[in-house]
Amino acid sequence: MYVPHGSVEKEQSVIPESDREGTNRVGSVEHHLCGVGSLLLAVGFAVLFYPLLVALALPLEALATTALVSAVVLVWSVGWVGFELLWEWRAGRWSR
Repeated sequence: MYVPHGSVEKEQSVIPESDREGTNRVGSVEHHLCGVGSLLLAVGFAVLFYPLLVALALPLEALATTALVSAVVLVWSVGWVGFELLWEWRAGRWSR
């Protein structure tokens, strides 16, 4: 809320009362752990399925490396979102 200088109105916070206490806040540690966990998942996926990924990417010739990197980044992104949703569900912050 914008309050001009010299105004007698008191600025009110737009943060809900429950979030001020920190009960519903999501910490950066959670995001970092989900990111690292999903990165490990993506690297494990790449190691386990490397021969298959290379065989599928070879017909693309010059774009083969781009396809490999895109597949790993896709697994990393989907894993990250999945871990975040799982964490929210387990923490009880995710409800309909």
